[in-house]
Formats: sequence, structure tokens, C-alpha cells
Amino acid sequence: MLLILLPLVLFTSSAASQILYPPQYTKNRIVGGEEAAAGLAPYQISLQGIGSGAHSCGGAIIDERWIITAAHCTRGRQATAFRVLTGTQDLHQNGSKYYYPDRIVEHSNYAPRKYRNDIALLHLNESIVFDNATQPVELDHEALVPGSRLLLTGWGTLSLGGDVPARLQSLEVNYVPFEQCRAAHDNSTRVDIGHVCTFNDKGRGACHGDSGGPLVHNGKLVALVNWGLPCAKGYPDAHASISYYHDFIRTHLSLSKTDSSEDIEEEMIALQD
Repeated sequence: MLLILLPLVLFTSSAASQILYPPQYTKNRIVGGEEAAAGLAPYQISLQGIGSGAHSCGGAIIDERWIITAAHCTRGRQATAFRVLTGTQDLHQNGSKYYYPDRIVEHSNYAPRKYRNDIALLHLNESIVFDNATQPVELDHEALVPGSRLLLTGWGTLSLGGDVPARLQSLEVNYVPFEQCRAAHDNSTRVDIGHVCTFNDKGRGACHGDSGGPLVHNGKLVALVNWGLPCAKGYPDAHASISYYHDFIRTHLSLSKTDSSEDIEEEMIALQD
């Protein structure tokens, strides 16, 4: 993919004068991307309403029983309100598997109005069956450096207010260090150390379905789409940092595995009795 790399000086106009669409009221989607190559992003999922079947947010497979996404995608809803589509790049033509969450774990300090700790885990009621089209993504805990390129994928609209595409979209975006990202947003506290920021030339980036979607570097998950100035207006987008939330993620995955082991032991004891 050919990208035009523009200097960060493009950010100098005031972001404060524009409306920052809160993530709880919009669903960020990709603008200026292209259809994903076959086999790309087997960890990508579509989070859908159980009733409508409509795509609402993205997310990623991180374990056979766990999906990671943004907290604003699940806020105020029960686990039974969702289904998870895996193993496809086409929302309309697929023979893929649906999985159903039985528990949602939002970050305990999620603050919607302050744009902080916007991360959530969905536990599934059965294990995902992995194959070539369905795979977990490894979590990345290494620090990004200026010049790092990240892969963003999702089923976002191709323009503000446009239709959701059937085919998965992809876009390479450029990492923006924290200090430069905050300065670009007039030193707003909405940008904090729990964010990974990215930027492309104006006209390409996250817009209104990619929320919660994965950003990957060297094949490892580094961030989840959180918020930005819609759509692709020339300001950095902000995403939840996987390395920053490492403890939150690992704690809940470990607790789940411990609970499963104890359940198995109890069943074995019951059988012996």
C-alpha cells in the first residue's frame, strides 16, 4: 500500500474548535483503506447485535475463550446482547462460526467522558475452534518507536456517514509518540499514557464500526481503536495500549484458567466419590 507521509506540523491548527465525537456515541471506522488481502488478520472479529445481526464494533481473538475490544462497545449492555463472528473477511458471504459471550469484563476505571481505560474483555461460552482463517493474536509489550507502522483492520464505513462495507478493510498507519499526540490535540487530557496514537495523511484513518478493532505491529497486537476526530481530519487517532493494560488482561485470563482448572478438579473428585 502506498502511503504519503506528511510531517506532524499538519496538526498545528486547533483541535479544540472541532467537536470531538465521544466514542460512546459513535463507532469509528476506516476511511481511505483498501480491501484486506486474503488471509489477513485471522484474529479479527465482528461484534454484532444478537437481534439485528448488524456489525457494531471490531475486536480481536486473544485466547480460545476471550475476545478483546473497547469498553464503549459494550457499555450498558449484557453479554447476551452480543454475538461474535470469526473466521471471515466478508460480513455477507461467509460460512463462519458465531460464538456467544457469557461475560463482559470492562476495565474497572473506565471513564467514558474522560476517554480513559476504554478496554473490555468478552468471555465466550465455548472455546473457539482454530483453523487457517481463525487464529488468536499475540499481545505485544515492546515499546513502539517513531517510524513504527501499524496495521489497522475493520469493517468501517469508507466515509463519514457512509455504508458499512461487506469486505474487511485494511490500512497502514504511522505511530505518533505521546508528547506529539497530546500537543496535536492542544494538550488535551483526553490523550493519556494509556493511549497509542497513530496518524496518516488527511483523508485516511479511523472514522465511524472499527471501534475496539485491532492495530498490529509485526504480527502482534499493540492497540485497540478508541477515539478520534471523525473522520480522518488530519489529527492523530487515539487507541488503547495493550502494553499499558497488560496486567488487566493477564489477570482476568489467568483467573479464568484457574477457575476452569478448579471446576475440572471438582468434577474428578465427584466422579471418584
